[in-house]
Amino acid sequence: MGPFEALVHWLACRKRPFVVAQASCLHFIFRPGGNVLHAMPACCVRHGPARVCENGRDDVAKGFAVHHDPHPKTSLFPVLAVLFIATAAPALSIEIPDTPEGTARAVTAALADRHPEVLWQALPPTYQRDITELTHAFAGRMDPAVWQAAFGLGRKTVGILRDKKAIILSSSIVQSTGDERQRIEDGWDPVVSVLDSFFSSDVSRLETLKTVDWERYLATTGRELMNLAAEASKARGDDAFEREFAAKLRQTKVELVSRDGDQATLRMTAPDEEPEDVPLTRVEGRWVPTEMAADWDVKVAAAREKLASITDEEVAQGSLQTMAVIGAVDGMLTQLESVETAEQLEQAIQGMLGPLLGGLLGPGGGEAEVGSDSEGADPIDG
Repeated sequence: MGPFEALVHWLACRKRPFVVAQASCLHFIFRPGGNVLHAMPACCVRHGPARVCENGRDDVAKGFAVHHDPHPKTSLFPVLAVLFIATAAPALSIEIPDTPEGTARAVTAALADRHPEVLWQALPPTYQRDITELTHAFAGRMDPAVWQAAFGLGRKTVGILRDKKAIILSSSIVQSTGDERQRIEDGWDPVVSVLDSFFSSDVSRLETLKTVDWERYLATTGRELMNLAAEASKARGDDAFEREFAAKLRQTKVELVSRDGDQATLRMTAPDEEPEDVPLTRVEGRWVPTEMAADWDVKVAAAREKLASITDEEVAQGSLQTMAVIGAVDGMLTQLESVETAEQLEQAIQGMLGPLLGGLLGPGGGEAEVGSDSEGADPIDG
């Protein structure tokens, strides 16, 4: 359990609802068990079972629940979930075989060795161009002030996690996790390092995003984040990164079930998991999941159309709304910067929840229910 799970656990024990926001993005997906590579645009990646989402649909895609947004739009933290996968070395030129089974083996081996740039190199050239152009188009429509402020919030959060470490670890937020406390403490510094690296990376500057080279980004910042994630996992004592990710990738068995021209089916078997048959299609000499190849052009065209249709007025209105949210969150973080004891920290967090959730629920939407500790006030208890 990490620090953020600990916070959620603490809030849940107090029967307070909490909100988790997710952003539209382009992303690559690789199942932790080592089975399947995916790449698709304008989606939200969610770990765990699929859930129903408003204005969209959820599918279970090889171990992840994937939310497909039929109307992708400019949002606060949007661009590639690929940003989070992982550091500093020149891009490794990985030979991608022209056979489906060879492709799968090359990708799994490179990922196990912490070379996320293989995800980019395994894509067809057209797909690479589409992702690059969409990224640059997004950066061109994004308000620089909003982007800078959003990453500023991230850096401010990292500073609080670093400077208030002792206070947070001594609070009931963490103490309520019981035996997990030591693992949280052991993994704290590496996790903060991962966040610090991301919020200080090239993508924190919108001008850089307008010309970003994703292969280079994955080979540098991507690899760094992967290394830090592995370090954090080892520090927690369970080494889950190596055991559940890298080792499973290395041990995944890849078999060719059938092939007919540009269509093939692989059977991939990760340790302690059931075999999984994966349909692949060859596109421009690269083997990609058939489902992705089938609707790639449609999804990319929809994303281009949406970006092109956003008016300056819509951008300005969205920026005003987003900056209001950022301002509110910044004020909350400023309160946390001033706490000197665990008790002050807990009081500050509880004091923030009422106004925050009251604003989310709207006028009369439960301010007394959430903010009051009086008997019968909490709707969850009733």
